[in-house]
Amino acid sequence: MNRDLLSRRLQQQGHTVTRAENGRRALEMIAAEEFDLVLLDIMMPELDGYGVLEQLRADGTLDRLPVIMISAVTEIESVVRCIEIGATDYLPKPFNTVLLRARVGATLEKKRLRDKERLWAKSMERELEIGREIQQSFLPEELPRPAGWEIAAAFQPARQVAGDFYDAFPLAGGSRIGLVVADVCDKGVGAALFMALFRSLLRAFTERTFAEAGGAADESRLLSSVVSTNDYIARTHGRTRAIDFIASPIWLTCSTS
Repeated sequence: MNRDLLSRRLQQQGHTVTRAENGRRALEMIAAEEFDLVLLDIMMPELDGYGVLEQLRADGTLDRLPVIMISAVTEIESVVRCIEIGATDYLPKPFNTVLLRARVGATLEKKRLRDKERLWAKSMERELEIGREIQQSFLPEELPRPAGWEIAAAFQPARQVAGDFYDAFPLAGGSRIGLVVADVCDKGVGAALFMALFRSLLRAFTERTFAEAGGAADESRLLSSVVSTNDYIARTHGRTRAIDFIASPIWLTCSTS
């Protein structure tokens, strides 16, 4: 009788209702279909409301599916126990139409907002994963192998994307190898964007500097590449607080002879 009465009132309020005659059947239906809300009685055959809640909590369903407990006014201690397990709210019996509408409506609205947040978080996670893949492509696929030397590197960002980076590439003439290890302050997307910019500028300025020098290498030309990179960032992106992200590269050279 309670199921029939509650179903009719919910349908009158515009909801689509599916009924389960006991706790085990309810769990089977929840596992097989998508629901927005569960109205759960404490006293049920085969498996009571406590057992259903415990199972929903154990398999993580309560994280996405709100549950409103149904109980008599005299069962307030049982309701408290259900809330502690993970129930969202409760409705007393006999049902009050206004209270039913208010609590069901409020719970469904909260679920819609949580669903939107989860969808947004999932889309952001995908965007960050794309950013991680792009950032990974800025690191050298293969490291130079000069005779008599072995170069190895590992990169493990604290988040999906980060501001740390390294590079290794032959300098003009091929007689020397340029190594750079840099840390753009902060973490996350902002640092990663500047990391990509620094990496590209360092390579471009270095290649130009050594090409103009006919391949000759000395510390002044290495320093010139770093200074040109920092000056460009400070001059072009200073208004966007880019100065906070200026890298501190460490340049080394090794002879291939």
